[in-house]
Amino acid sequence: MNSKIDSKEIKDIVVACEAGIGSSLMTVNAMKKKLQKAGLGHINIFHKAVTNLDPNTKFIICHEGVKKSVQAKAPEAVVVSFKFFFNDPIFDKLVEDIKDGKEIAAN
Repeated sequence: MNSKIDSKEIKDIVVACEAGIGSSLMTVNAMKKKLQKAGLGHINIFHKAVTNLDPNTKFIICHEGVKKSVQAKAPEAVVVSFKFFFNDPIFDKLVEDIKDGKEIAAN
């Protein structure tokens, strides 16, 4: 597992979840708005079920409840987990850190 990624390397953000529908789709839509507002609309964000993750994925965000499964499926990815599907402070921090060109650390 990688523990850090330079924000300049983030071209895609995968929101991983158990089934690939529902809450993760709403999280993707909310994050798209945040990325657009921050001038980061060039970053692709989409959701995938954990079972469908590409093992070569570089950057994933997921609910803390599926983090171990995500890490097992994509062991080289930097994984940032959140507690709340809506309004979790990690989403705003993540967008701000990418905008500021900071290194993003797995949590």
